[in-house]
Order: sequence, then C-alpha cells, then structure tokens
Amino acid sequence: MYFDYREYLRTVLENFQAKGFSTRAIQEFSQVSGSAFFSRILDNARPLSLENAKKLTKSWKLTAEESDYFLDLVRFGNEKNIDEREIYMKKLLAARAQNQEFALQDSKLQFFSKWYYPVLRDLLPLLPAKISAAKIGAMFTPALRAPQIQSGIQYLIQAGFVTLQKNGTYKVSQPIISTPPRVRSTILRKYHLKNLEVNAQVYDAFTSDDRSITSVTCSLSRESFEKVREEIAKLREKILAISREEKNPDRVCYVGFQLVNRAQIKEKK
Repeated sequence: MYFDYREYLRTVLENFQAKGFSTRAIQEFSQVSGSAFFSRILDNARPLSLENAKKLTKSWKLTAEESDYFLDLVRFGNEKNIDEREIYMKKLLAARAQNQEFALQDSKLQFFSKWYYPVLRDLLPLLPAKISAAKIGAMFTPALRAPQIQSGIQYLIQAGFVTLQKNGTYKVSQPIISTPPRVRSTILRKYHLKNLEVNAQVYDAFTSDDRSITSVTCSLSRESFEKVREEIAKLREKILAISREEKNPDRVCYVGFQLVNRAQIKEKK
C-alpha cells in the first residue's frame, strides 16, 4: 500500500498503540534503541537506517517478500541520487504489480512516461469521430507513427484518462493521481527532460508566430528566488484558467518555465 516508509511506520505504530502498547514497549519489542527513536523518524528529523530497518523486519516478523519491499521502500525514501531513486521506484512498482488493485493505480503513473500522452489526451476530444491514427500522428510536432498513437489511445482508455463515446469521439476524464512528492519528482524528472529535448528538436519547425521563447538572466537572493517561483506558480494557474474557459480550441500547447541557478556565490563558513 505504501510509497513512503514513514507512512507505513505510522500505521504500524497506531496498530500497536490500539492494542495498548506504550511507545517504550513498542521500541523494546522492535529491538531498536535511541531517544524518541520512532518520533524523530516520523518528524523527519532523522532517516530510518537500513540496519534498523532490517531489525524491524525481523522483530515484526515480516515475510521475505514483505521484507524486500520494506527495505526497498527505505532505500527509495532515503536516496538522494535521482537516478538511483528511479531504480528503487521501479522495484517497488514491480512488486506492487503482483496485486491487481495496485497495478491499476500505478498504471496512472505511466501518464508522464511518454511526452505525448498528455498532449494526446487533450487532443483527442478536439478531433472528429473515427479519424485514423496516421492522421492524428501527423498532427504532432514532431510527427508520431500510427502504432505510437494506437498504443497511446489504448493506454489512455485503460487508465481512465479518456473514454470512447458511442459516436466515435473521445471525452476526457480527470482521474486524480495521488502519490507522495518523492514519487512525483522521480517520474516527472524524465518527463521534463524529454520535453526539453523535444523542444530543441522542433525549434526550427515553428515560425515566430507559432512559438514564444524568451528568457531573462538576473541576480537574486534566496528570498527573491522564492518570490519568482511563486509568480511562476501564479502564472501557471492563470494559464490553466484561460484554458478551462476556452470555447473553441484548435491546438494543444506545451508551456514550460525554467528557474535554475546558473552561478552561485557560496556562503563563507
């Protein structure tokens, strides 16, 4: 059920407490030591080490399969390197795939696995009934092959992002993807990188009338950096509001914002 080991720990502790165990008794039973061991982990003051995680799997008598999942959950939660984190996330998803309910939930995470899935979802409702996959693919920049469109439509229907109407047209559904921030950041990283790659690839395919690419280089403090981040968030919400009010859309657009350090003065210690 879990992508966050802290949420799992919290559930286990609540179950112990419901049976009358004190915090001290839970620690003794779990064979871990340290002042406020669990509370410090749950408050995010310290991570759960792999060594202590292994102690918990033994004292809580987890099965071999449960132990493997829990240890990967800890590795995923503590890992700083995003490439390594992706490896652990794939292991978690593979384990969850054995359960049909979780496999269905996780299928929604694939929405950002292809740069064109979000575009296709917004494009399909704008199209006439029974249009061929080849014609849809030709609308994309860069163009997509018919098999890519066909597999994309199949995925979007199976995951519940679109529904096929009786008249042959498509209607957008909006299922909620509820995952911890660490899962979202791991999945979205490749999505954003791929979109940057696609933007560079198709830059010359558009005239100035069909693209707007600008930038600014400026000096900011940490406080001002956060203010700029907030302004970008506000603009993103405004753009979404404009899109929701649109009565006659004829294109699907990707709008990206980048706010990154190009040079940074390190503080003196």
